[in-house]
Amino acid sequence: MKKEGGDLVIQAELEYAEGIVTAVREPMIVLNKELKIVSASKAFYGVFRITPKDTIGKFIYDLGDRQWDIPELRRLLNEILPQQKTIDNFQVQHNFAQIGRRIMILNAEWIPKDAVKPQLILLAIEDITEREKIEASLRDSRLKIRAVFDQTFQFIGLMTVGGILIEANKTALDFSGIEISTVLNKPFWETPWWAHSKALQKKLRDSIRKVAAGEFVRFEATHIAKDGTLRYIDFSLKPVKDESGRVIFMIPEGRDITERKELEEDLKNSYTELDMRVKVRTAELSRANEELHKEISHSRQIEKELNAKMQALERANKSTEDKESKIEQLREKIKELERRPKKVNGSSKKAE
Repeated sequence: MKKEGGDLVIQAELEYAEGIVTAVREPMIVLNKELKIVSASKAFYGVFRITPKDTIGKFIYDLGDRQWDIPELRRLLNEILPQQKTIDNFQVQHNFAQIGRRIMILNAEWIPKDAVKPQLILLAIEDITEREKIEASLRDSRLKIRAVFDQTFQFIGLMTVGGILIEANKTALDFSGIEISTVLNKPFWETPWWAHSKALQKKLRDSIRKVAAGEFVRFEATHIAKDGTLRYIDFSLKPVKDESGRVIFMIPEGRDITERKELEEDLKNSYTELDMRVKVRTAELSRANEELHKEISHSRQIEKELNAKMQALERANKSTEDKESKIEQLREKIKELERRPKKVNGSSKKAE
């Protein structure tokens, strides 16, 4: 009778275990104390490409041409489980002939849990191979993003909508000589880049509110470098939106424009100096031009006077020539007159 009662208990436990196995979608098997399989879920057969005929009643290590003779699984079932009632998240990696390398999370427990001498082991198997591949790919992508993130010469970070800094690149950290751990998960305006100016902190908080509403903000700021010098920064804050248009992150970005500012200031001073020189030279040229005009005017006046004198001289010369001509004519007439009396006298003598 006792044997029959014991069989009934085992049968009840088996039915209980099979009820669990039937209800779940994950690979799961039920083992007896001898580690032989007494039940398995449909997912187990599908994932590991095995039939019930080749499974039920088999010693687990003999399953699938001893593909399940896995050292980690032996340790779990032979060493750990006898000392504990449950095993959680026990990771196993193994190469299966038909399905290749698999990464599995095993969870095992005796059933029923509260029995003094449980007769069955429930072994749940979670295949996380694809998840691990995705996570590895994500880790690789993060490394690539981080490499690009850190190679840029600009200061770049990532913030929550509330203004909490959750990422900062190496350029920004090296600029101020700070460690990433000292600024992560802190309000951005309380970080060393902004702590030197209450006015800039207020402007940044106001800008964060605007960007949280979807705006883009850009302004000129100053940061103190690790050598203590004040540097000018072209700072911008842009929203990152999801597919629905909701702002989910903010990207702070800055460029050190100190050299450009100094160059602009030098150019401004040079332009100012050049402008002064041009004005001075223009004034000098204006004075020289004025003096030249005076000299030209004076020269023209002298020329005019000379012309007038020349004309007077010409008139005088002409008058002198006229007088000389008249004198010459008078002389001719005198000579003529002098000749005339002689003729008269001669005529008189002949008459006598």
